[in-house]
Amino acid sequence: MKPRLHPEEEERLRELRRYSILDTERERDFDELVEIASDICEVPVSVVNFVDSGRQWFKAEVGLGVRSTPIETSLCGHVILQGDFVEIPDTLQDERMADNPLCTSEPGFRFYAGAVLKGTNGLPLGTLCVLDHKPRTLTDRQRNILRVLSKHVMSELNLRLALQEERILRREVDHRVKNSLASIGALLSMKARKTSNEALRLELDDASTRIRSLSSLHAELHELEAGGRIDLKSLFERVQTDLRYLIPDAATLSIEVEAIEATPQLANALLLVVNEFVSNSVKHGLKGAKGAITVLIEGDAGSWSIVCRDNGTATEIDAERAMSKSGLGTRVIHSLANSLNANAQWTASGEGMELKIAPQYN
Repeated sequence: MKPRLHPEEEERLRELRRYSILDTERERDFDELVEIASDICEVPVSVVNFVDSGRQWFKAEVGLGVRSTPIETSLCGHVILQGDFVEIPDTLQDERMADNPLCTSEPGFRFYAGAVLKGTNGLPLGTLCVLDHKPRTLTDRQRNILRVLSKHVMSELNLRLALQEERILRREVDHRVKNSLASIGALLSMKARKTSNEALRLELDDASTRIRSLSSLHAELHELEAGGRIDLKSLFERVQTDLRYLIPDAATLSIEVEAIEATPQLANALLLVVNEFVSNSVKHGLKGAKGAITVLIEGDAGSWSIVCRDNGTATEIDAERAMSKSGLGTRVIHSLANSLNANAQWTASGEGMELKIAPQYN
């Protein structure tokens, strides 16, 4: 007998697709659950399956050897229409399965027990089930373990769903923040062009430059996944393109990075250091609209250093002010260095400013 459709079939299928689990690769986390179910229940076959439109698809299986079967022969298609747990001691004595070729053929499935997997809206998605080629029953202990294992399946899927929805929300927030920063930067730039107060114009231009710079770096910073490793060379190749638009046309910017991987914390901090140094050089260091800014990042994840230079007009007094954290940009840089357990050293002799940051070692 072909399974009837669920009374809320369209909504059930929408919920199933929301989990993005169909047609994914096999995973050890799920394989281990069906192995445990098969071992505890002492049966040759165990599966984690989802009832899709026109098919039954297996995320994990032991003893079956296929990833899907037609809905016409689905045993679980019947089971999801009833309670949370279904046990059928002899399938040939059940009118829904007595004519099913999966049960009548040799060696057919004569025993079935399954715990229904339900989505967050309470609708059934599939089952964690065990099957045997002979009639039998489970013990209370085996039934309880099967229920617990099914909860583990849905806990894993719900966690993945929550992470997926959090990433989508974060991307939307990041997009809006970046757009807002860009709009504020453009507004400040317009205000600067309209004012006749030279001092105010310089301050507005500086604020506009910093905000637009933060806007261009915002997406990069929020793409750094916690716990992963970042290819700094690739990252700064993209960042250099953004920063280049924030310095005068006659000036040059060169960022050289050894091909090392870094933690998200280190990559994030180095991005902000470079952003602040470039902003300060454009405002204070470069000779008019000309000059050059260079950045060198070298070493490895455990022993790294960054050196930023410009060939502007900075003197020893300017370097002393930077060391004393007299400006906002220098305070930000020293704070970032401290967060990395590193020292920030500024030097200058009238031919430009140099900033070197390297970790402190005890």
